[in-house]
Amino acid sequence: MASRICGVCGNEVDAGLAVCPWCESALVKQKTASKTGKFRTVDIKSDQPDVETARRRLISVMHKAKAERVRVLKIIHGYGSSGKGGDIRYMVREYLDMQKYSPLYKYYVRGEEFGTGYDEGLKIAAEFKQLRHDGDWSNHNRGVTLVVMR
Repeated sequence: MASRICGVCGNEVDAGLAVCPWCESALVKQKTASKTGKFRTVDIKSDQPDVETARRRLISVMHKAKAERVRVLKIIHGYGSSGKGGDIRYMVREYLDMQKYSPLYKYYVRGEEFGTGYDEGLKIAAEFKQLRHDGDWSNHNRGVTLVVMR
């Protein structure tokens, strides 16, 4: 069956649907090769993996996103059950910091800075206007990180 990419969350959905089953936004026909590009959401912590497993998943999804010309990758890594921030969250951001000059991505935005009042949040929203409709926009969600791919 034919599918397309939701312009808000980036998940693949059945082409016959009018509403995305993932983010519940109205699906609008758009060119995936346009300046707005593809968006994808990935959850690397859903089954509570150890940090090394999550690291392998992160690397894998980033390379896959690059190969599939995804423009923005929203990584759900969780905040941690302790309330102080989890190890997977720290690993994701440390990995992205270490890969700062990588050919994989341009920059990333922490979920807590994904909104008005933050330079990085405004930068990504200016480049990808649909992201202002994302459920995490201005919600200070420390459990996600958005990565702008090259």
